[in-house]
Amino acid sequence: MLRWMLFALTALVGSGCDSPDPVDGKTEALKAAVAQAHRLFERTQTDPMANVSFYGVHQMGGSGIHYLVASLPERGAIECYAEGKPSAPWCVVVRGGPGKLEITIDGYGAQLDRPLVTQVARLGEYRRF
Repeated sequence: MLRWMLFALTALVGSGCDSPDPVDGKTEALKAAVAQAHRLFERTQTDPMANVSFYGVHQMGGSGIHYLVASLPERGAIECYAEGKPSAPWCVVVRGGPGKLEITIDGYGAQLDRPLVTQVARLGEYRRF
């Protein structure tokens, strides 16, 4: 009887220790990656070096995605960064607009038909030094 109760108690405790959903972890990582991209683009308003770097990339034929990937300290859990549309699941996508000095950052999860998270970053105007 004691063995049976011990087994039942172990099964009950073990069933309560459910492993975390890996999608939840990816979703949080995606939100963090979009927020990090947003901060990097917003810095072009206040940080002269960020402004020069961003517009320097554009003058050399690059785009927002080139600036973003070059500016990331590390990629972390999200490996896919693309321009215009997602190239794979769990992807951060950068596209222009809605305004002239704005960039839209979308975070796509497993479904590529609509983003899980979207932020719009305002860019600083081009400064000459």
